[in-house]
Amino acid sequence: MQKLKKKIENNLLSLLLKKKFHEIEIIEIQKKTRISSKRFSQLFKTKEEIMISYFKRIDCILEKKIKKNDFGDNAKDNLFEICMTRLDLLSPHKKNLVNFYSSFQKKPNLFIKLYKSFFKSMETNLVLGRINLEPIKKDLKIFLFSFLYLSIIYEWLKESSKNNEKIMAILDQRLSLIENILI
Repeated sequence: MQKLKKKIENNLLSLLLKKKFHEIEIIEIQKKTRISSKRFSQLFKTKEEIMISYFKRIDCILEKKIKKNDFGDNAKDNLFEICMTRLDLLSPHKKNLVNFYSSFQKKPNLFIKLYKSFFKSMETNLVLGRINLEPIKKDLKIFLFSFLYLSIIYEWLKESSKNNEKIMAILDQRLSLIENILI
């Protein structure tokens, strides 16, 4: 089942090399995958569900990698490591993701279908970074980190260099701005 999901995710990602996300129809993905429509619809009903599945897979890999590291108590360093590891995991599909994220500029309502899983992912990243998510500031912390993450993704997608030094400097600077709120 996971292999089949991964195959479908990868086919959507390959379509994203040629088209923007909002231009892709679910039937195209199903045909490219060569899976019966009945079987396909048992796994995914929408292309948004496929992207959510892809990002959840990235989250699982990230979580395994981060749990292997022995993080200290420095929240900023932990979140820096999480963000950079996440970008490393997304790197093989950077060109594909450009067309995914650029669809939000033309069709911002696409985010409505993805925001719950996105914020859940950001919450998981904060927990992995050993950030205290006490109820009073929890939503604020998730929102701020999400905003920071999206700003880093934006910079990363614009950056043509394989070297992430510029992104690392920007991430460090932006984490410094919100560090006191996250602690």
